[in-house]
Amino acid sequence: MKKIIPLILISTLAFFVSCTSTSQESSEPAKNTTVKTEAKSPEQDEYLRATKDLQNGEVSIEEFNSDKAIILQKIDELNVIMKNRDYKSWLKYIDKASINYWSLKPNLNAASKKLPVKGLSLKTLEDYFTHVFVPARVGRQIDEIRYISPTSIKAVQIHDDEPIIFYNFKKVNNEWVVDLPAL
Repeated sequence: MKKIIPLILISTLAFFVSCTSTSQESSEPAKNTTVKTEAKSPEQDEYLRATKDLQNGEVSIEEFNSDKAIILQKIDELNVIMKNRDYKSWLKYIDKASINYWSLKPNLNAASKKLPVKGLSLKTLEDYFTHVFVPARVGRQIDEIRYISPTSIKAVQIHDDEPIIFYNFKKVNNEWVVDLPAL
């Protein structure tokens, strides 16, 4: 009994202290204690991922949705072109600077040395299309886009929560074209 009474007194005292503390806190206005958390939709999450590395500008969610639809449509068209091995149609989707760069013999020779198939030599841009562009992209599913700037986008496939870049696009004269990366 002697052990129970001090325990009851300590419990009672702790209860009154906590009530007093709570009533003092509640009588004062809260300062910076409210954390606003909103549930984000998958579309909002994707927009945030797409624009997190954006440099030199802003992209609205409307622009993002429009750009993504355009890019995915172009990729669908490119898939048909690749399936048909239609080099001439492919050229219409490629940035002129990329065409010029990949038409230069030194760049084709340097790329030839990096090919997994030893002995294969790229002599023309059409060889690049046939032996580099198509094999690297055929059958790939593009999941999302990532902005580098309002006029530069990477089209990616998500694998193990990591983006794998399959296309680079840039906006030229208000049109999205494929930008073939330089060596």
